[in-house]
Amino acid sequence: MFEGYRLLAVDGSDIHTPVISDDPDSYFKQGDSKAYSLYHLNALYDLCSHTYLDAVVQKRRNANEHRALCDMVDRYVSSIPSIFIADRGYESYNNLAHIQQIGQFFLFRIKDSYSNGILRGFDLPDEDIFDLPISLSLTNKQSKLTKSLCKDRNRFRYNPSNSTFDFLPSKSKHSDPPSFFQLHFRLVRLEVIPGKFEILITNLPTDSFPPVKLKYLYSLRWGIETSFRSLKYTIGLLFFHSKKPEHILQEIFAKLTIYNFTELIAASISIRNATRKLIYRINFSAAVNVCRKFFLGFCTPDFVEAVIQKNILPIRSLKGRPRLLHSKPAVSFLYRVA
Repeated sequence: MFEGYRLLAVDGSDIHTPVISDDPDSYFKQGDSKAYSLYHLNALYDLCSHTYLDAVVQKRRNANEHRALCDMVDRYVSSIPSIFIADRGYESYNNLAHIQQIGQFFLFRIKDSYSNGILRGFDLPDEDIFDLPISLSLTNKQSKLTKSLCKDRNRFRYNPSNSTFDFLPSKSKHSDPPSFFQLHFRLVRLEVIPGKFEILITNLPTDSFPPVKLKYLYSLRWGIETSFRSLKYTIGLLFFHSKKPEHILQEIFAKLTIYNFTELIAASISIRNATRKLIYRINFSAAVNVCRKFFLGFCTPDFVEAVIQKNILPIRSLKGRPRLLHSKPAVSFLYRVA
């Protein structure tokens, strides 16, 4: 928990599976290149408990991250205030509306004003850094009234019929009055590093979440990226035993389950840091190995706890530094290149 809020990161990752030539939705082959099959994992990840709460697996050719996000949001039920954190690929009025409708909060990074994104069309302050509250009325009906209202670009917006929005009628008669959907958010432009600016969109309250705190909250989103790395390389999501779509899905969710199982077991084991100079964390690879054995009934809880407490790694502060390039000589023909 972060100050009483649950932090939920949303992201997706491609999964390379065994070739399934009779499944056109996941099968890829271009020219003389080798064929391959891809699935797409859409995940909802709790950044505080380090566990996956929900997942939507799609075949890559018909993958739709926006629809997957809306499905996971609509299924999410919690009395705890929650913040959905996502990157620029998820910016959409429909996604924001789904989160607002369940009474929760969002924090998305969006494209800059020159791009074809949400920010385009707003009257923004002529400043590098700003925090602009917006109460926007969306409509998908074109009439003289709505055209005149949409001239106030920070209060009204026409949503074209080819843009998905689930909270306005898809069809209406010419005589019907226009329908509006109210969307409330803040546009926050902040400096992440000297000379580089990013724009966040959120409906979090201004007094409790100033731009500095929003910047820190968004930086926590990277936790889902590192979880994908552990899921693929430590849990083994890069490797499959199955060659049928339904069995591949079974393996994906089995590996998500063992990931969550390991994180929950590890979270219940305390690491003594009182006499150490650095703060230590568990070695996730060692924890996965022993938790898998425990899951299969090959060892006792005491053995699991002892192994996890023994295999720990120091947490070192990240020090940003430029990557140094060195001169690279040519390889002699007398040298055997493997």
